Amino acid sequence: MTFGCDFKNLLDSEKYIALSKALMESVLPLWEESREKSSKNRRAFYFSSEYLMGRFLDNNLIGMGAKEKVVEILKSEDINYSDIEESEEDPALGNGGLGRLAACFLDSAATLGYPLDGYGIRYDFGLFKQEFVDGEQVEKADNWTKYGDPWGIRKISETVRVTFRDTEINAVPYDYPVVGYNHKLINTLRLWKAEPLVEFDFQAFNDQQYALAVREKNQAENIAKVLYPNDSYEEGKKLRLKQQYFFVSASLQDIIRNYKKNHSDFSEFHKLFSIQLNDTHPAVAIPELMRLLVDNEEVVFEDAWEIVKKTFGYTNHTLLAEALEEWPVRYYEELIPRIYEIIQKINLMLLIDLNNMGINKNEFYKYEIIHYGNIRMAFLSIYGSKSVNGVARLHTDLLINQELKDWYKIYPEKFNNKTNGITQRRWLLQSNPELSELVTELLGSDKWIRKLDELKGLEKYSEDKDVLDRFLEIKKLKKDQLSDYVLEVEGIKIDSDSIFDVQIKRIHEYKRQLLNALHIMFLYFELKENPDLDIVPRTFIF
Repeated sequence: MTFGCDFKNLLDSEKYIALSKALMESVLPLWEESREKSSKNRRAFYFSSEYLMGRFLDNNLIGMGAKEKVVEILKSEDINYSDIEESEEDPALGNGGLGRLAACFLDSAATLGYPLDGYGIRYDFGLFKQEFVDGEQVEKADNWTKYGDPWGIRKISETVRVTFRDTEINAVPYDYPVVGYNHKLINTLRLWKAEPLVEFDFQAFNDQQYALAVREKNQAENIAKVLYPNDSYEEGKKLRLKQQYFFVSASLQDIIRNYKKNHSDFSEFHKLFSIQLNDTHPAVAIPELMRLLVDNEEVVFEDAWEIVKKTFGYTNHTLLAEALEEWPVRYYEELIPRIYEIIQKINLMLLIDLNNMGINKNEFYKYEIIHYGNIRMAFLSIYGSKSVNGVARLHTDLLINQELKDWYKIYPEKFNNKTNGITQRRWLLQSNPELSELVTELLGSDKWIRKLDELKGLEKYSEDKDVLDRFLEIKKLKKDQLSDYVLEVEGIKIDSDSIFDVQIKRIHEYKRQLLNALHIMFLYFELKENPDLDIVPRTFIF
């Protein structure tokens, strides 16, 4: 009776809230048990500015093994589960591979029983809602919590304080369960919400200075307002840096607080905790951990550095220069001056190490973390980490042989490849239940849901006409479903018998949408010149 009336009479969005809250009652005991077990063992943490977790309701029902039962119960009451599922706002807390990789790692770790918790920011608004008006893209705010947030637990008692040069901000954690398949382990995604120390200046309001009365609140909340605020101007750039420092400082304080519950010194820290940096956005965590150890915990600087460089791992996602972040020194001096002091010391240690390695001083510029007034975050990440990985074999080879070849020369043992994977639970079981049923039938079990290698058993059916016909039937069904969805949402009817040429990426030069557009023009002009050209109809979807 969450909404004061019978479940059948609720709106779909209200049914979603009520059903999610009921399911959370089943999740909470095992979640607490999982936390208790994890706190006593070696643990890993994932630092990412992006998470694309998908809809929590369906994810967690699948993980709990309860989806079929829930769907049946709802159907017996003439309630369509799909309508409830669709009413949940998909949290767009990312814009692509970075966020989805983070989500897949968390799902996979929980399913395999590995204690891996994620840390990030609880953005008030997701990426944006896209609309088109007269052929122009219009971006609107994506309020993903407008119907409530039943899967997030606000832990006000575990609030930490993040300090900038001229202000302090409360970081309030919201915990989300990451349910491993078959409900074996539940890890945690902890997202931080930025809140002011003083929410409302009553005196200023009484003095009729209404904007001043809520200025501190607005300034604090801006930090977690949106993913990747526009950085065309300096204020936007500073806000991005504040975002990065806010979430890594809060996360590290949280990790240290938990560590100190069972340890009196930090000699075991790097043996028990491993932190993975998802690209360079959280790279400021390296000097921040140094600050916390040296300034707050009174660890000797050199000893702290040994701990830090054995704690972090760094994932490099792209070769693009624009993604190898660099920050002007003046931003650090203005916003987080102590962190800049520590980076200066780290840079000096690097130069001493280079000298001891026999590197020519004329080549030091190839490695300097502070270079021509900028801080090179990728170089800071490499120097301060025990492991550096690319996300595909070709990508890693290019890092080693081109972009980061100088670093590979001095630290070959750090570099390795971790090809980006996917979770079959999201991209097969959840997205295509009809094909999943066929796969389970052909393999004779559903072991593939946990062990992706089991899919190799399908190879023997590669020339089986009956199996291929059933596969094509399912493919046609899914294309019909997509066609119906496009018609409903966009008002455009597409031919489900045509080839669907799909490119789902944000619009960007290196995503090569322009190349795809040129291909469309090429086909168009070919047809104009030769109307009788034998060509399969094709629908391009961006």
